[in-house]
Amino acid sequence: MTHRPTSLQNPPEQWDLFGERGVERSDIAAKNVEVDPKTFEDQELIEQVAKAKLSNVHALCTQIIERNLGDTAVPGLVALWSRFQGFGIITPLPEQQLALQTLGAIGNHAAQAAISKILVAPDLPDSLLPLALQAATTVALRLPQQQVIPWLGHESPIVRALAFTLIQAANPPLNILETGLTDPDPSVRRAALVTVGNLGHHVAKSGLLAEFGKNPTSQIVRALLALADEEIIVITGRYALENQAHQALIADELSTLDDPKATKIALRIKIQMRQR
Repeated sequence: MTHRPTSLQNPPEQWDLFGERGVERSDIAAKNVEVDPKTFEDQELIEQVAKAKLSNVHALCTQIIERNLGDTAVPGLVALWSRFQGFGIITPLPEQQLALQTLGAIGNHAAQAAISKILVAPDLPDSLLPLALQAATTVALRLPQQQVIPWLGHESPIVRALAFTLIQAANPPLNILETGLTDPDPSVRRAALVTVGNLGHHVAKSGLLAEFGKNPTSQIVRALLALADEEIIVITGRYALENQAHQALIADELSTLDDPKATKIALRIKIQMRQR
């Protein structure tokens, strides 16, 4: 990705050693006291987050999430993000990270639209792309296939893995996804396997079974059971009867299958769960 050249920043402002003459020390200290964001009314909280500083941005964003402000908070978070446009070229700033994470936590239509706009911005640097893509996956953003495909071949494994997750909503043909199954990075292969499995392509079965044996996450379980045959039903059912992890998930998924064996195993799992 090419970037527009950024202009040199102005030299940092120097302190005026005589600028505070005649001002009491207590008055100076009072200017620097942070107000607890918990004391803000909702509208004031939203106004403050737009001009948040490093010292209070986390507390402000936390309050937005805890109060479930939703649509009303999105403009303030967008303003916070826009304030730092052109920064974070090498390393993302905390304010940028929290703006995106909070939009992801809100997750409504307005937040989705804001994240989508951030992703299509021509000046979004590669350093911020993983954060934006993570927010997009958090809100299950539906992006056009043509927009996601270039990220499947990105140099960053994080970007490739997130892209394979995002492209699932576009239901692309298998040949677009198969490159991920042989990716040199295990996290990318795992993300590609999950997407291929969720889309019903049985070419992912052996890889998903291998991942299930190593690290049976909920994503792997769902993708594997999307391909459920007798072997998968027996393997996942036996695992759930011997391990508490994902018992409810496996029982629920097996219950949805139109298969007598799956129904019987799901019932056994649920009985065992009730007896704990």
